[in-house]
Amino acid sequence: MINFEDINEIRKLDPQKVYESTGMLPAQCEQIWKDAYNIKIPKRDIDKLVIAGMGGSSYGGHVLESLFADRLKIPLVIINDYHLPKFADSKTLVVLTSYSGTTEETLSCATEALRLGCQTLILTSGGELGNMVNTKQSPGLVFDPKHNPCGQPRLGTGYIIVGTIALIKQTGLIDMTDDEFERAVYLLRSEQERIIKTAKELSLKFDNKIPLIIAADFLKGNAHILRNQMNETAKSFANFSRLPELNHHLMEGLKYPKDNKLEALFLKSDLYETKIKQRLRLTEEVIAKNNVGITEYDAQGNTKLDQVLNVLSFGGYLSLFLALIYDENPSLIPWVDYFKQELKK
Repeated sequence: MINFEDINEIRKLDPQKVYESTGMLPAQCEQIWKDAYNIKIPKRDIDKLVIAGMGGSSYGGHVLESLFADRLKIPLVIINDYHLPKFADSKTLVVLTSYSGTTEETLSCATEALRLGCQTLILTSGGELGNMVNTKQSPGLVFDPKHNPCGQPRLGTGYIIVGTIALIKQTGLIDMTDDEFERAVYLLRSEQERIIKTAKELSLKFDNKIPLIIAADFLKGNAHILRNQMNETAKSFANFSRLPELNHHLMEGLKYPKDNKLEALFLKSDLYETKIKQRLRLTEEVIAKNNVGITEYDAQGNTKLDQVLNVLSFGGYLSLFLALIYDENPSLIPWVDYFKQELKK
């Protein structure tokens, strides 16, 4: 098995520098936060929020939905498809997120948003969406992904997640101070070595196992992201489920097949409310009684934002190290690339 302490051995499997990009999460967050200050967003009446993006480009929406559930005062809908909901109108803010700026589903939503007279915001590194910003069809942020040497969009999580949050903050729909953000990124940097060490240790528990990621409250978006990272980076089937919803069905679905290879990963937090902590303990008990392995990760930090960024970093490293255990190049996504090529024919 690969020696995680030998950087030269890692680089043989990781020539596209996924390891380096994963470690640049704090720098990505800082860059995009500052860049967003230069964006002038017209102040208009907004009563609905839609975030349209696919795969890693929708990560900001999933984090926003869970992290700011107690701060966002208008409905939020995440669209991972070609079309906007029927309610979209002039009071709807549509945030179009595509790392490449060429994602066909998101471009379809952009066309609809302009036709329907929706208010729009764009977050991208270029492509057709970037052209829309540059030609002033829509306000937005076209960022330079200089802290993602790998180049894969899913390794630019800081750009997409913090970029989405920063743009929504600029509209006035959420309130988050610079101090809150800066403290969270400072803590993320200071915790990085511990995160790496923990991810190396826990990745061994998922060797030849199916990760089942379980989270609640403000970490639900992280569970979604980690599932995707396990799929694309580790080339592993994985799934996620959310408390308290899973207590109403999932626990009865652990009995068969008898030879299941599940390993439950609980994203724990001392900031969860008491009722959720109680449910989490009982859920672990039920899962253990069904002979499913249990792994825990305790999110670090004093605030919800601290812990979201901490788990985001941990998930990036965990999926990377699992890919290396499987002797896989963590950057390449051959089946996604094949599918896109066939779809164009």
